[in-house]
This record gives sequence, structure tokens and C-alpha cells, in this order.
Amino acid sequence: MQAVQILLLGVLPISLLVMIVVSTAGQQYGFDFHGSLWEASRDIVAGRNPYPPATADGVAPGDEFVYPPLPALLSIPLGVMPYPWAAGVMTALLLLAMAAALLALGVRDWRCHGATLASILLLHDVRLGAITPLLVLGVALVWRFRDSTYAAVPFALVVVAKVFFWPLGIWLLATRRVRAVGIAVVLTLGLVLASWAVIGFAGMKEYPELLSVLARVEQADGYSVVAAAMSAGMAAAAARVVAVCLGVALLAWAWRAGRRGSDLRSFAMVIGACFVLTPILWLHYFLLLYVPIAIRSPRFSAGWLLPLAFWATPFQENFGSPWRIYYAGVVTVVILVWATRDSDPRSEPGAQEYRRRVSLLPGPRRD
Repeated sequence: MQAVQILLLGVLPISLLVMIVVSTAGQQYGFDFHGSLWEASRDIVAGRNPYPPATADGVAPGDEFVYPPLPALLSIPLGVMPYPWAAGVMTALLLLAMAAALLALGVRDWRCHGATLASILLLHDVRLGAITPLLVLGVALVWRFRDSTYAAVPFALVVVAKVFFWPLGIWLLATRRVRAVGIAVVLTLGLVLASWAVIGFAGMKEYPELLSVLARVEQADGYSVVAAAMSAGMAAAAARVVAVCLGVALLAWAWRAGRRGSDLRSFAMVIGACFVLTPILWLHYFLLLYVPIAIRSPRFSAGWLLPLAFWATPFQENFGSPWRIYYAGVVTVVILVWATRDSDPRSEPGAQEYRRRVSLLPGPRRD
């Protein structure tokens, strides 16, 4: 059995990683990193506007820089490198960030790390050079420091990078971590304004329109609720209404769970709400599912194998196949249900601290 585990969770994941890197070496490797962060950081150094025009043609290549300025500013050390070197460093950073996220959640079992590396979610992200593992690390740190105001720092950073993480604030508020939310709001606004000031506020006025155009161009291509509704024949506006209604319902569920002391269930439902509310949901975004898995099971268990089901649809886009969207949705629900199964607020991580905070509230004691 030990030899089988070493083969399947050690040798196989490393082999898949090497195959992915070697087979896509060249301009195709790190497509997302090259077109967005690497190019954008070089534009900033050269004094150019890093943002594309807010038009369908401007965002059509799919690898344009559409983040707030901070990620590009932080990428300047990579932007001054030749691209092959920068791509190699970025690959190492992404792999280290994913490992660090699991370690931050108490995962020391090598089999868990091997199962994660074997996932198409991580391998696909490495091939693209997208920053999702860094965001997973940020979300993991929000959980790790949830009972401290330090949680505000990773929360602010992930929201600045990807605004669709804002529902994490609902979880923090529901579990009475109000001070962390307040600090995070101030930090987020400060980081956004300061980073835009560094580049002379280039593209800031057009940025909301840029995001709107990006959503219209790409929303039907991914795995979002909007894409699912549009594939069923709904107009884009109606599909967004469906997504918002479902997202609000999940947030209400998360709020109720949080108020009842179920930290993990509330947290997992908020992650689900992040998926539902964003109109653009690419395959590698599902890497976030490893956070509730790691919280629920720091040692290797069947749950660590569930994300391997995404190998059935190993592509960035749905390619006009509705079954891919529905399949990804079913796998996501199964993972979230598994992570929160038999969730008892009294036995969840952080339950003692939660009861202490509640006991300090005025009125009768609540358990």
C-alpha cells in the first residue's frame, strides 16, 4: 500500500507537472502571466498605461491586464527579467504558494500535497501562470488569523486582486469579527488608491467599464452560474439575476450558520457564494475548494481525491458544452457538502474562541 501511495501521490503528480511544463514550453507557457502581469509591469516601468481599451476588441485576446494596479506593481521584479526566467520564477512562486496555503491550514501529510499537485486545477493554473494559488494562500491566511485583526491584511489583499472575494466579509461579520472587517475596508481602499496613484491614476476612470466589457465578452465561456443559465437559453441580464438571487441565498445561509457558531459551514458557503456571484469563473478558480477540504481534514482522506473529478473537464473554458458547466457545479457542491458534513459548531476549529466572544455579548448567555 505504501508503494502504491508513493507512486500515485508522489511520482505521478511530479511526472504530470514536468509533462505540463515541457509540453507547453515557449510562448504558450504562462499565457496568462505573460499577457497580463509581465507585460503590465513592463508598461508601468516604461510609463505606459497597462490597461487595454474598454472595448470588446481590447479585451478579446483574453490575457490583457484587468486587475487593479497592485498585482502589476508587485510583479515589477519579474517584469525586468527575460520572460523565460520570469516564467520559471512565477511557476515556483505558484507551487510554493499552494503548498504554503495547505501548511498554513495545518496540513503536514505529504499525501495531501501530492493529491493537490495531481489535480488538473493546480496543473492548469501553473500552465497559465494565473495568480490563483496566491489568492488561495490569502484566503487560507484569512482563516488562519480569523480570530485576530491580522486577518484584515490577507483579506484586503485578495479583494484588491479579485473583487469577487468580498463575500468573505459577510462570513467575518456573521461570526462577529467586525473589527477585522473594518480594518480590511480601510486597507482595501488605501491599497487601491495608493497603487493607482503610483501609475498616475491611468485607466482608473475607465476601469468599471473595462470590467463590464470583460464580463460581457467572457461570461458565457466559463463555469459560472451565468454561463449555465445562458446555456439554457436565458438572456445575459436574466442569467445575472439568477446568479445574484442564488448568491444572496447562499450568503443568507452562511450568515445564519455563522450566527449559530458554525464557522466552517459559514466559511464554505461564502466560498460557494463567491463562485456563484462572479460572472466569470474559470477552471483554476476551483482551487479555492482545497481550503475547506484542508480545514475539514488536515490528514489524507477521501475528500482530498474529490477535486480529481475535474479531470473530466480539464479545460479553461466550457467550449459551448453545457454538461461541463453542470458537471463542475455538481463536483463543487459535493466537495462543499463533504467539507461541512455533520458540522457541529461545538467541535469545529475555533469553536472555543467563538463561544468566548459570544459570552461577552450583553444579554443571556448563548451556546
